[in-house]
Amino acid sequence: MIAELHCHTHYSKGSKIKTEGLNSPKEIVEYADKIGLDAIAITDHDQFKGAIEAELAARNLDITVIKGEEISTKQGHLIALGLSEIVPPGMDVNLAIDSVKSQGGITIAPHPFDLNNKGIKENAEKCDAVEVFNAINLDRLSNFKAMRFAKKKNKPMVAGSDAHWNLMIGHGITRIKTDSTDEEGIIKAIKKGKVEAGGKYIPVPLIQTWSLLRIKNSYQYLQQYIAENYSLPKRALSKRLLYLTKRSPGKIDYFFKGIAYFGLATAMVYSAAKHSRNII
Repeated sequence: MIAELHCHTHYSKGSKIKTEGLNSPKEIVEYADKIGLDAIAITDHDQFKGAIEAELAARNLDITVIKGEEISTKQGHLIALGLSEIVPPGMDVNLAIDSVKSQGGITIAPHPFDLNNKGIKENAEKCDAVEVFNAINLDRLSNFKAMRFAKKKNKPMVAGSDAHWNLMIGHGITRIKTDSTDEEGIIKAIKKGKVEAGGKYIPVPLIQTWSLLRIKNSYQYLQQYIAENYSLPKRALSKRLLYLTKRSPGKIDYFFKGIAYFGLATAMVYSAAKHSRNII
């Protein structure tokens, strides 16, 4: 069984750029079914509506929906799978894990050592599995560190695309060794470690296009945020850069492409400096 265990719908929202997920739950499951996935977990940020809607949308499709959530705990992000109701954000990670267990679900530590410090780091040992390959991680060493950590702690290792757009789905996949096709059976197999992580990184041009679509969909909010929170000259520069997104698609995309690859290079250099002592 091939599964996507980390995916977001339009119910996932950001703090500065409001739009994160671009697709509806129905669009997500239909695309996942189209590319041949056997199961997909809907893990919206601190939301459960998308998981419920996705399960309903998949009734006439040949794919299993795993109802989940990416919970914002005090220590960082925590993926919960096999939920029956939402787990509130802002909890201590230990209480969040207990809440998931009380529902019969399991927990996964997504991107535990990412550069944005949104992972739960060493608290990943408390989870049922560790995400050792996150397909959208710009710095490759964070994934390598997660894999070494999982092996050292003898934790089941899974992958996820961290998809916020249907075209990102299926880049980070987990092969699950089970004959069961229902949510409960899949959850049990993951917990028992009958998994194998794999996949490929999401191409930079795809991330670039997603980023531009996010900005365009959040344009009015970003204008207001810049006006209220930035002072000169940062305010003027930010407004100018924001306006340039209106010229995309077009020749301006070469400029955005340069920014995207510069960001990738910067992330990799910073990651090497940050993680070098811990991965040698």
